[in-house]
Amino acid sequence: MLESASNRLGEARADRRPSGKPQEHVRLLRLGQVVRMRRKGRLTVEELSEKAGVSSGLISQIERGKGNPSFKTMQRLAAALELPISALFLDVVSPLIDAPIEAATPSLGQAELERMMVVRRDARKKLAFPKESMLWELLTPDLNRNLEMLRSVVPADYDTREVPFVHTGEECVHVVRGSFEIHLGEHVFRIDAGDTITYDAAVPHWWRNVGGSAGEVISACTPPSF
Repeated sequence: MLESASNRLGEARADRRPSGKPQEHVRLLRLGQVVRMRRKGRLTVEELSEKAGVSSGLISQIERGKGNPSFKTMQRLAAALELPISALFLDVVSPLIDAPIEAATPSLGQAELERMMVVRRDARKKLAFPKESMLWELLTPDLNRNLEMLRSVVPADYDTREVPFVHTGEECVHVVRGSFEIHLGEHVFRIDAGDTITYDAAVPHWWRNVGGSAGEVISACTPPSF
């Protein structure tokens, strides 16, 4: 259901929080670039606004790298644009946004192979939403693989029920810290630290942190479509 005009205005005001941090500025520019490139030729700003339930003014701000959208705002836009959340990561190569990279072959040197195959802890691609204390880290080098792995830090009581995830492939979620409810179609599963759940990602699903504090999960999806 579309938000009321007053709710949209409030969302736009809440999301209009500039940041002086260079990395944050680059992140916002990247988000805007992804939304703009995916929308053009498909939808007008007004059509995207109607489809996503996000104000056209906020969409225009995001496309210019001026807005500071929440995760739920970006989730609604990504769903309306049929774009995986992972394509929003800063500087990540995505087949939906960027040109594909070359395949890793034994003829390449050690440095090139490492660049294409190894992700160092301090070099992970990040997607952060400071307002919600939400953090996603891409554990695979890019999205041109048969597998995608993510690390997620989720604040207490946070849930994604507003826009359930629906995408192709199979997904596996392992809880590192905390407790979560996984809503899969009409079924609900509680998974605690050390537990793992695997399911068909084409079934509408959403999750909620029920552990009372920030939780951490590692998820894998094949093919990359989250």
